Amino acid sequence: MGDADQTGPDGDVGATASGDDELFQSREDGQLHFIKETAAHTFPVTAPVDATPLEEDEPEGVIPPSPLWAMKDRRHEQWPHRFGHPDRIRARLGAGDATVYVIDDGKRHCMIGRPVGATADGCVYSLVARVTRDTYDALASGSIDARRAFLAASEAGLSGTADAPGVSNIFDVDFYSRAEEIPVEYLPPAPFIRFAEDLPTADR
Repeated sequence: MGDADQTGPDGDVGATASGDDELFQSREDGQLHFIKETAAHTFPVTAPVDATPLEEDEPEGVIPPSPLWAMKDRRHEQWPHRFGHPDRIRARLGAGDATVYVIDDGKRHCMIGRPVGATADGCVYSLVARVTRDTYDALASGSIDARRAFLAASEAGLSGTADAPGVSNIFDVDFYSRAEEIPVEYLPPAPFIRFAEDLPTADR
């Protein structure tokens, strides 16, 4: 057994983090166990097998993975509730290139999102932003269109998502401090873009 191998608490062999940050070890089944004699070991955390946390508990099935994960990643609030929540929102509004998706973000806000493009290897980019409930109500009633909703939003940004068997990943690509900074080709009803190469990522 090499220096980088350790026997896990259940007898499984996994690789231990190297250097001074040796806080946890991973087993072949994907579980993480904090190394004994560390403070973190008092409250061990394990990852469920085949976990897809951004995709779970979505019985409505109305929102594609990319905008859904991006909106979940950027929202401020989430209501864990065994039997659902009366203020939960999962909506698809509009049609074609004007389609926008919506999820709840607390009692006074929502997240809106739309896929803007993808690369040949399957990475999908989505524009997401935070709007007030009043803006959502106006969008849902048809008083404003999706473009105006994004221009009335705050905390807009572009996220990339990649999904492969057993692996899901989401990352930040860009942030827009003002709605006017959002590229016009990302706003509805602009057509879906086929990017020739991956877009550079942003540091949060």
